Amino acid sequence: MEASRIEELVFGVLSKEFPDYPLKQNISKSLNRFNISCPYCGDSKNPRKKRGNFYLDTLTYKCYNGGCGVFKDSISFFKDFGLYGALSGGEKKEISQILDENKNKKNNSYGKIDLSYFVDNDFQSILVDRNDFCKTLSLVNVEDSKILVYVKRRYQNPNSKFAWDPKKERLFLFNLTPDNKIMGLQIRNMNSIKGSSKYLTYRLSGIYTKLLGISDERIIEKAQKVDPISHVFGIGNLDFGKDVTIFEGPMDSWLWSNSIGLCSIENRFPFGINNIRYWYDWDPAGISKSMELLGEGKTVFNWGKFLEEHGITKNKKWDLNDLVIHLRSSGKKIKRLDNYFTKDVLDLRYFVR
Repeated sequence: MEASRIEELVFGVLSKEFPDYPLKQNISKSLNRFNISCPYCGDSKNPRKKRGNFYLDTLTYKCYNGGCGVFKDSISFFKDFGLYGALSGGEKKEISQILDENKNKKNNSYGKIDLSYFVDNDFQSILVDRNDFCKTLSLVNVEDSKILVYVKRRYQNPNSKFAWDPKKERLFLFNLTPDNKIMGLQIRNMNSIKGSSKYLTYRLSGIYTKLLGISDERIIEKAQKVDPISHVFGIGNLDFGKDVTIFEGPMDSWLWSNSIGLCSIENRFPFGINNIRYWYDWDPAGISKSMELLGEGKTVFNWGKFLEEHGITKNKKWDLNDLVIHLRSSGKKIKRLDNYFTKDVLDLRYFVR
């Protein structure tokens, strides 16, 4: 498509979302993208700070605002703002062809997908080397620590995705690339002081500022461009052509193929794809969120039906890791877990504890 036509459509989105803010309707043009105020999150209060990017070569949209991080293909982008119908049949076909070509692009060393599709191409240089990070914070490998018993009891592989802080008794969970570079991390306090958080999640910019004590604005600004995907544990190993299963916690996701952990039920999956399903915990927050998603026509794991059919109590908290421990210790045989994903709104009855 001609850049002028895409600009016309993007301007239509901005005019619709920011009718009273002319400065937020402005489009800054560069070689391969339009830089705009994000129509999803509203962007910064300063209209001159534009964190939204519409890429002309891939016809995708990405917001680099850490609190948003939306990633959409252009079909979803224009549909979200009611402009997809303004495209001609030929334009729709052309967009679809370009998107298909990008989905089939060659994979790079960062997993089954090319992460440069989601962040700036020079993102590799800003990632944190795991070994250097562990040395700086005096962390040790779990194989050489007392936390090994806990990790193995959770049926987790005690590999480089973990590290142990023997002084503060904290277990580090890393969102790693295959070459042991850290994109984000979560800390599990094993000896929590009363009132402190059990889990702490750090995006890449937070790792620099809060854990490494680095305040260089150039480094932080660069890291912030990775922030929208830094908490998406497992992003580098996803196959978007298959069902993607979303968990709350990284350790649950490490027990299930083609899945990611978002670190919190409040975090959003930042990519606009249709083949996703949610496996949230069986607890009040997870049940409520699953019911909400089911009501929206999304696919969720039907904990209630699974627990009922296998004679397992519904009156306690469950997640996949808890379930694996229970099944292996009890020797209970179960039906195929994939059979318990549902998008039938009538299944809401199973979510009453």
